[in-house]
Amino acid sequence: MTSSFQRRLVLHLGVAVVGLGLLAAAAQFVLAWRELRESQDDMLRQVAMLALRHPGHEMSAPGRGGLDDHDSRIHLAMLPIDPAPAWLGSAMTPGLRTLDTRAGRMRVLVLRQGPYTAVVAQATDARDELAWNGALRALLPSLLLVPLLIGLIRRGVRREFEPVVQAARRLEALETVQGPSLELRDMPAEIQPFVDAIEGLLGRTRELMRQQQRFVADAAHELRSPLTALALQARNLRHAKSLDEARLRLVPLEQGIERARKLSEQLLDLARIESADAPRESVDLAALGRELLAMHFPVAEQRGIDLGMEAADLPPVAISAPLLRTVLGNAIDNALKYTPAGGEITLRIAALADGARCEIIDSGPGIEPNERDQVFKPFHRLAGQEVEGTGLGLAIAREAARRIGARISLHARDDQRGGLIVRVDLPGGRAIVADES
Repeated sequence: MTSSFQRRLVLHLGVAVVGLGLLAAAAQFVLAWRELRESQDDMLRQVAMLALRHPGHEMSAPGRGGLDDHDSRIHLAMLPIDPAPAWLGSAMTPGLRTLDTRAGRMRVLVLRQGPYTAVVAQATDARDELAWNGALRALLPSLLLVPLLIGLIRRGVRREFEPVVQAARRLEALETVQGPSLELRDMPAEIQPFVDAIEGLLGRTRELMRQQQRFVADAAHELRSPLTALALQARNLRHAKSLDEARLRLVPLEQGIERARKLSEQLLDLARIESADAPRESVDLAALGRELLAMHFPVAEQRGIDLGMEAADLPPVAISAPLLRTVLGNAIDNALKYTPAGGEITLRIAALADGARCEIIDSGPGIEPNERDQVFKPFHRLAGQEVEGTGLGLAIAREAARRIGARISLHARDDQRGGLIVRVDLPGGRAIVADES
């Protein structure tokens, strides 16, 4: 079950706002409560001082308890003018105190001035009710602001995530990755790197699909030519007037079938290399080189080509043996095609400080520097070369090298004898460079 980042963000911010709001409200309630209690004590002092300023007959008239009202319930007695309240007892020390009486709990202030003593009392339940109501009224705005803040946070987060939602809708509505660029901009800074990565992935996917389409078109074209030739040769074979003529016409038919078979095998090899895994194993490079030379020796002997190997004692390397065999085998096969009769091909294997190097050195016509990158493209053939082939050998070698983390490159021979060096640098070789002295 997937969770919404937007919902979690709003939830976390809402919890933080509610928590802080409750803490602030509690602090505000306590402070308002204390302030109101202090103001009630101040009110008792003001009543007592006012009564002491006017201790005359009019203040001592019967019904002085008229100061008692329904809300505050304040009781006033002037001594010795009024009789001492029964609940006062002997608590005649000036000051504020709280007394438990028969009439209930009271907050009492005794204040003296000359011969007069003012006794002002207020029921604590009335004081608590007034303080409680006042604190709640002070707390009410904060309580109303909390849901308003949560609503504003939710709206703000949703507004900030709107570009992300719109981008997701545009991606969902995208029918093919080969459509126009989405140009997803104006994203939050935290999400922009992820969006850039998506656009980069889409761009690479478009390029891969274009390459795939070109490859399929080229493969269809390359297959159409030999199949058309085979159909013509089969038709010519049908019109042969004698057995000798049929045998003569059968030779190009067999050659065409072999070329078509070779092309289909190479196409399957390229597809297999692009999709298969490349498990690593311990590989003896010298033994693998001797195996490859043994496979290609009959062709080299038929053409009079000197096929040999130069290899020092190397420890095994961890690499995919089938893919490395594909890389070196296609390079040797390509060298055999372009090396003239009587030439030479050498497989040189040497150790590097951080790996190993395999080189296939031939004495063929070589490749111009400006064409060395082009020959790795599928179905590319060198101009002016009358050599039969599919143009897939080096493309397969490069793809296999990429899968095993190797680097394949082309170089001219440095001995002024012409020819080409196909260099394959292998990673992770544990060989140690031999002391040349």
